[in-house]
Amino acid sequence: MMDPALERLCDALPDYSGRLLLVADEHLDSKLLLSLKTIENLSLLTNRYDVYQAAMDSNLSCQYNDMDLRQLGGRFDLIAYRVSKEKAIVHHIINQVPEHLNANGRFLLCGYKNEGIKTYISKAEHYLGSKAEVSKGERQLKLAELSCQTLGEALDDRNYLATVSIGERRNLELFSKPGQFGWNKIDKGSELLIDAFAEHVQQTQAPGSVLDLGCGYGYLGIMAWALGAKQVVATDNNAAAIQSCQDNFTRHGINGEVIADDCAAGIHHQYDVVLCNPPFHKGFDTERDLTEKFIRSARHHLKNDGVAFVVVNQFIAVETIAPAYFKSVENLHRDKSFKVFKLSS
Repeated sequence: MMDPALERLCDALPDYSGRLLLVADEHLDSKLLLSLKTIENLSLLTNRYDVYQAAMDSNLSCQYNDMDLRQLGGRFDLIAYRVSKEKAIVHHIINQVPEHLNANGRFLLCGYKNEGIKTYISKAEHYLGSKAEVSKGERQLKLAELSCQTLGEALDDRNYLATVSIGERRNLELFSKPGQFGWNKIDKGSELLIDAFAEHVQQTQAPGSVLDLGCGYGYLGIMAWALGAKQVVATDNNAAAIQSCQDNFTRHGINGEVIADDCAAGIHHQYDVVLCNPPFHKGFDTERDLTEKFIRSARHHLKNDGVAFVVVNQFIAVETIAPAYFKSVENLHRDKSFKVFKLSS
């Protein structure tokens, strides 16, 4: 689905000359990417592997990392950014602008009122020391243009680049960082899934191989390792998740891999167990198709006698999605917030 805010931002890009940078996350889709091919000297930075793949397929200059402008090299005449869902990412991007913008360069910031754009524009004005020129659109859309003058105090980005301890489970300390969903806590739904998986291990045996599908900072994979899994492969679309998950795997000496990929599309192995707490939103929107994408991938990556454990929010109808891919759909837990399923063929 085309994002009107990002579309408005991209429409403005041809009005600028010089070296241009578009900072993009999950809002950027393939249709909009094609429209960018005609813009000269445009580079993209994204923290989403699917966006990176689509950009490369379209022969666009694109860097995939955890929103680190230092890896791009040099300065830009324009940096354009459609605000992300997570506040820490937005602050992190704004904080980097002065170091990577040329003396007469411009910074474009775009988003909706209900996404906090008015506050972000105000914060950018104070930090960059310039008054924004703001144009408005439908649904209280705002597009702001700023320059760098006398810098003020940097915005609080929650020490974006650092991984921090967020707790301990099964005698293993867990580390995470901003830039990913639920980064600063141990998710209750994921704990319920691991409880169900632990009971499964007690009744059978520890699996030889586990795929943590949509791993985040790696909680499910780490707990599977603690419960005796011989090998763990973790994958996520988000660069911050890949970084923090790899950090956890390294700290605990986990035998496995951490792979950046779009819902494991490029992983061609099958596993004894798939563990998954799938996302139910893309950007600011909720998408049923996203849940089905993860259910389908879980089946594709299971051995014939394998099992998948999936936890979802109460309103996600796995009961109606999973039967198209699995013969057995067993509801192991249900409360006011979460449902845990065991899926097998």
